[in-house]
Amino acid sequence: MTIKNILKFIVCPYCHKKLLLRSQQLNCSSCKNIFPIIKGVPILLKKNKLNKQEIKQQEKFDYYYRQYPLTYNLEYWQQSMLKRIFNHSFKRNIKTYLDIGCGAICYTTIEAVKRNNWLSFGVDISLEAVIKAKLLARKKGLDDKTAFLVCSAEHLPFKNNIFDYISAVSVLEHLANDKKLVNDAVRVLNKKSYLYICVPNAYKNIWPFLWPFYWLGDFRMGHQRHYSLKNLNKIMEKRGCKLIKYFYNGHLIKLVQLLLEKLHLLKGKQWWQWEKKDINLNPKGLQLNAIYQKKQVL
Repeated sequence: MTIKNILKFIVCPYCHKKLLLRSQQLNCSSCKNIFPIIKGVPILLKKNKLNKQEIKQQEKFDYYYRQYPLTYNLEYWQQSMLKRIFNHSFKRNIKTYLDIGCGAICYTTIEAVKRNNWLSFGVDISLEAVIKAKLLARKKGLDDKTAFLVCSAEHLPFKNNIFDYISAVSVLEHLANDKKLVNDAVRVLNKKSYLYICVPNAYKNIWPFLWPFYWLGDFRMGHQRHYSLKNLNKIMEKRGCKLIKYFYNGHLIKLVQLLLEKLHLLKGKQWWQWEKKDINLNPKGLQLNAIYQKKQVL
């Protein structure tokens, strides 16, 4: 999308007032914040407004995505995630989609257009990620149906009630204040629209012998917390959302599946048979997936 088209959807991330296009920058009409546009990407955050956790995460992921190749080949696990996000009966009612934490490959944003013809936005705190995401979408000929922005997940730069579907995959656990993201995501969702959340399952739910590996992953990735379904429901219900579906993945069978895949003993139809067995309601899985529906316009 062009910047002029993107302006129909965005506002200042801090005061939610109108943004004005001035050469290669966006000016807030109210609080007077100025946001640059770099390589066609609006940078809708201010460094001095990021908390310590956001600064750490931005530095970590900028470094990571700087090394990331500009290629687009979906692995099995990414195809599985797409099924989890997209394969629901309500998708026929979706027209606008936002992926929070889209990363450099931005496969959810790209596939939302290719598979569903949704108008799709991808946001990330990493400029390195978003520039590569935009280039990949352009290579796929999807410029007209996609938009990519740099922003904080705790300060989404969008108008109220504008998206039909939002996904936040492996995002909440990285934030200093996860409730800010939930508040903003619900704010920008349309009435009766949907939010897909994927988070690490609570320690108490998983096998104790996996705790050391779980902790190591938390340390390396900067995770701040884990979630039980009860805890996540409590957060979402306070913000006017109801749970409509949940499931877990990453059970013990997944460890065997990964080993067989690494040994080149599992692929194609067999891989999907194992994957189907892994995604279920057993709360011992490493990841919790939940879909919520917004009850009313805020």
